[in-house]
Amino acid sequence: MELFTKDKDGNLEKVTGNTDDVAVEVAKYWTPKKSGKHPDLGKKHEAILAKDLKVSGKDFFEQVNQNHFNFQNFGPISLKDFLRKARLDKYVKDEYLDDCLDVTSHQPAIGKGEFLLVANFGNINFADGSGDLVDNDGNRIEVKGKHANLGGKNEWFKQMNRSVLFSLFNLFETGTQEKDLNLEVIEDLEKKVLANKSRMPELMLLLQNLKKPSQSLARQMCELFNSSRNLKHVIAAAHFLAYMKSQKANYLFALNDNVFSGFEAPKNLQQAYEIMLHFNVNAWLTGNRGISISMKNGK
Repeated sequence: MELFTKDKDGNLEKVTGNTDDVAVEVAKYWTPKKSGKHPDLGKKHEAILAKDLKVSGKDFFEQVNQNHFNFQNFGPISLKDFLRKARLDKYVKDEYLDDCLDVTSHQPAIGKGEFLLVANFGNINFADGSGDLVDNDGNRIEVKGKHANLGGKNEWFKQMNRSVLFSLFNLFETGTQEKDLNLEVIEDLEKKVLANKSRMPELMLLLQNLKKPSQSLARQMCELFNSSRNLKHVIAAAHFLAYMKSQKANYLFALNDNVFSGFEAPKNLQQAYEIMLHFNVNAWLTGNRGISISMKNGK
């Protein structure tokens, strides 16, 4: 591959000597702290750089190590601008972005966008325990792509099942043949509870994805629904708030195929609701421990 480096004036010039520094720099960057529970990611990054790098490995990682991801609310920003925002657009080919986004796995889980952040921001690492990512100061970042579930595989959360659906509709002395809490079911429940508000506290308890439902959260959900009349986003807000607390997360990084955004972790249900308005709310599928969301393209 052809590599370039910076001259003393900051201009790019072609490297004519040994280009083996890429492997050396990759090894220095992908430490156990950086890799967390994913020890093979250095090799994957090296393969991507062998294909996409336009400068020397030293120059590339010098910039990456200067890149610090700051916790703040932002976006949505076009994914096409990611490399420019990270000040790496002159260092790699355009396809580097998609190559990084394609690095995912099921076990241990790597969601879309996680590798992209860790590979290109020196202060972000894969968590070695629960959660997605952690920065050098200990802040935890949850990363969510399309159709992301708002529930974890721990003692906090219950699964959606036929028994829960039966209990929901039994509040209104009726039944359903549906298998999931899909959008049509949510709309149906919304109409039913607006016509019979005495059932609202019990409904909000059942709509939490918590094994130990919270009366306090149910009261907040009732207040929020009375003001918003938007049951699906109230459910999503409750699930999101519980999920971020369970992960002890400080920040959410969300993306779809077109844009990415950042959100500080909500401190209460109202803040969680305002964040969820940036997302399309999907079904709470049977077997899942939370409703699913996908980020919108616009604000």
